Amino acid sequence: MNNKLRQSVIIFFDVLCIVFLWIGYDSIRQTLIEINAQVDIIRIGNRDGFFIVGIGFPLLHLLNITGHFWPDFIKKYQKSLNYGVIGLVIILLTAGFVGSSWLKLRVANAGYVHCRYVSGVSALAKTLVYTKDVKICKDLETEARARRK
Repeated sequence: MNNKLRQSVIIFFDVLCIVFLWIGYDSIRQTLIEINAQVDIIRIGNRDGFFIVGIGFPLLHLLNITGHFWPDFIKKYQKSLNYGVIGLVIILLTAGFVGSSWLKLRVANAGYVHCRYVSGVSALAKTLVYTKDVKICKDLETEARARRK
């Protein structure tokens, strides 16, 4: 692969990472707005992976650029950088888990009930459905069962 094509692919993935960060941020922002508005149904698209990819890939790209322009720096601190990347992965995974747990706790503390039967998993996210009261949850479950038949 020539250098221009490689750089184009890396820039494409960096832009994609910015989109992933925006999707994750917008999902959290929308959930907090819905909590403040006290809507009847809140759907949380649990997209922790978007933050991990959205932050991790550009940082790895930064290391690649650093290695290109300052190869002696990379050689000198290779062991430390390896530990730093491993630490970064652990921090990002932990931050995704803690952030997701915080958001679920925030919804639960606002008085919402988790509607398990209506919640589901898709290719990109785990969707959690919370309702203001149990009756709304039962109605959603009835509708979902009727659609599946």
